[in-house]
Amino acid sequence: MMTNLQTWTRRILLAFVFVTIGFALGRQTAPQSPPPAGGQGDIAMHSTGNGDKVIVYAVHMTFRCWECNQIEFLTKELLGKEFADQLASGAIDYQSVDYMKDTDFARRYNIASSTIVLARFEDGQEVGFDRLDEVWTKARNQDEFLAYVRGAILAQLGQLRKKAA
Repeated sequence: MMTNLQTWTRRILLAFVFVTIGFALGRQTAPQSPPPAGGQGDIAMHSTGNGDKVIVYAVHMTFRCWECNQIEFLTKELLGKEFADQLASGAIDYQSVDYMKDTDFARRYNIASSTIVLARFEDGQEVGFDRLDEVWTKARNQDEFLAYVRGAILAQLGQLRKKAA
């Protein structure tokens, strides 16, 4: 009986070690986005004069796994390549949020894991948001991920245009 208990204890401890090493390696090997040509290390945040914009929140835990890093990397890449004009004009803002440290944010958007939140503001007031929970399952398929996030951003921007018309 004691041998069986020792065997299971050893297996559990080894599994814990492997999972811990896996998370550490995932964090270290996740792709890092290169700084923009302007030399800034992050996507710049701007503000429109009328307060109409979409804020793209890359939401993550304090300890980031490979998927967390990939979600943020692909989102920043998408914004920089396909929404650069909207970033420059202030129609889109980008923010990275650690939901474990910002508990008010986590409660407001009902956050339980890494995700992307798109919050739409009109006249400086939040009028709606989308939580893109499927980014987690799409993080390993870049094309699916980009199509999913692109479509959601375009939908939110479309709502801003409807108001402006």
